[in-house]
Amino acid sequence: MRKALIIGGVNEISVVVARLLVGNGYDVSMIAGNENEAKLGRGGVPAYVHVGNPRDESILRDAGIDESEVVVLSMDDESNLEVARIAKSRGVPTIIALVSNKERYLDSFIELGIYAIPIVDAILSKIAHYLRLPFKQLLYSDDKVQAYYVVISSESPYINQEVRDVARKCGVAIPLIIRGGEDVIISDEELRIEAGDKLLIVGASDSVVKCVEKIY
Repeated sequence: MRKALIIGGVNEISVVVARLLVGNGYDVSMIAGNENEAKLGRGGVPAYVHVGNPRDESILRDAGIDESEVVVLSMDDESNLEVARIAKSRGVPTIIALVSNKERYLDSFIELGIYAIPIVDAILSKIAHYLRLPFKQLLYSDDKVQAYYVVISSESPYINQEVRDVARKCGVAIPLIIRGGEDVIISDEELRIEAGDKLLIVGASDSVVKCVEKIY
């Protein structure tokens, strides 16, 4: 059975994540900071709960980090980064971290190859989805390149246009589309853009900014 380790105390978020993983066939372990947290975990999910400091490598070993295929981190950003480095050094293939201060820490997680989820962006994305608001999110930026996640509104001037035509007009690449909230499409150039599509737009910074302002 695949193994997963949740690090960051036992709380409502970690319990929900544990249930999701258990429901999808994972053998889940958790690390609690104290016995009170451990009781919550033991009563809420079918997972083995270890008690101790999650930054202590001996606790991580006991909790099964070396056998885990997935590690989920939900501590403070500095602790998440420290434990992410340990997990990476031990060969954990999938490491996911919730990030509070994306301006300070997001690049560090990305450089490590960690799946980082900025908490504020996740909340904004959900609000925009439920209210049917146009939404855009900067995923990556340096001096030359930017990557944006964009939700297409019903007023977009590019609805029903082929992806390749839009990409050419904007001078960008559109390698990925999410449609219907679930279907991930590796961009087919002849695919036509629809309202509600979620596009990944990548390219030179100036071109991406201009495209994003027009497209969504």
